[in-house]
Amino acid sequence: MKTRQQIELLIRREKPNPLKKIRIACGDGLCLVINKGGSKIFTSRYRLPNQKNAEDYSHSPPYPEISLTEAFKKHYILMEKLKEGINPKLEQKEKALKEASEPTLNEVAKDYFSKALLRESTLNDYKTRYEKWVSSKIGQLKLKNIDSADCINHIQIVKNESGKDSYNKGDGTRTASIIKTILSQIFIHAVLDGKLKLSRNPMLGISSKMLGIQQKHNQKKRVLSQSEIVETWRKITLHEQLGMLLPASAASIHIAILTGMRRQEIVGMQHDELQKLEDGSAIYHVPSTRMKGGVDHQVFLSKFCMNIINRLQTNTIYAFPSSRYVDRPINKETMNNSIRSIFGVRRPKPPIEMIIDIPWFSPHDLRRSFSSGLMNVFKTPKPIIHSMIAHGNDDDDDSEGLGYDTTLDKIYVIADEFNEKKSYWQQWSDHIERLVSQPDER
Repeated sequence: MKTRQQIELLIRREKPNPLKKIRIACGDGLCLVINKGGSKIFTSRYRLPNQKNAEDYSHSPPYPEISLTEAFKKHYILMEKLKEGINPKLEQKEKALKEASEPTLNEVAKDYFSKALLRESTLNDYKTRYEKWVSSKIGQLKLKNIDSADCINHIQIVKNESGKDSYNKGDGTRTASIIKTILSQIFIHAVLDGKLKLSRNPMLGISSKMLGIQQKHNQKKRVLSQSEIVETWRKITLHEQLGMLLPASAASIHIAILTGMRRQEIVGMQHDELQKLEDGSAIYHVPSTRMKGGVDHQVFLSKFCMNIINRLQTNTIYAFPSSRYVDRPINKETMNNSIRSIFGVRRPKPPIEMIIDIPWFSPHDLRRSFSSGLMNVFKTPKPIIHSMIAHGNDDDDDSEGLGYDTTLDKIYVIADEFNEKKSYWQQWSDHIERLVSQPDER
């Protein structure tokens, strides 16, 4: 009887035979099978009660990933199961079937997105980001096989890769932070749905600070002067004319300047939500699902606004159609990218004469500028402005000095002073149209 050291030496030295398998007896019913292709698999030979012929049970992984000592441990565990009347192959088959039925991350994500109580714009944003950064990367993995290290590594990859993306500004921190939020919510959904134990949630204890993706929110609030609004309008138009911005992208910024709407209210606009009027203007009935406050809202779109929207040739239900997907609108991030374009921070960088020479601003700053313009140019009552922009307690954008008053605002909302609001939207639209139509004196 060979010692284990001798058997180990024999296993290492034995070469495969391309014509037949080679079996090396290791003792107690364990042997090593060398296949024709050269793989070496430890195999236990056993016979079930009332069974005439012996069967082989292959252990994984192959040698040398599993040593002779480890193979013997697996072999003896198998022998104990046989004594208890357990059929190892049947057990293995049941385990494989159970493994096949385990949901993947993509399957759980699909279920989460179908049930998530999120605002429409946020849900669409999450779906788009998941599809781009997660679905084809770790989405195919079984949910139970994903651990904390997988999540941490993937979020870091997202940060690095998105930082190189020409559509993004910065180092990828924001995108990575949002992906972390999406993954956290999907795993919490899996726990609540009984697909994962709470203790097995791989996102537990993982913080943005730990990953170095803590977002630093810019607390500076901008109100653009009228000359800056005109310059912005003209640069956006120029970038569109030269093919640096798609028509829907440019139009979204123009509509933001004219109406003071939030990003999700603009990009989600659908044709059947527009109540067209005889003079060519329209009333946009914004559904509550697209509103920050969760309440239906009405916005007047002047004829000048509608001319901008009608120029966008679209066969979809959306007023601002995506150029990539026929069944989707542009993403609200598209508006940020339009602004980045005129500031020259997107690749490829445009010529210097194409870059706007004013301090940086965000889409939300256009909303503040609309409010400020109404107040300064037309002396619009503050409650009316609040009602026009559906300004709520959580907006935290009082830099225009509106002095939010919930009581007064409620009075105007209840009274439904839409005709008065319509008048101010029209005056502001005429004012901007007049300013941007004047020749550039530079």
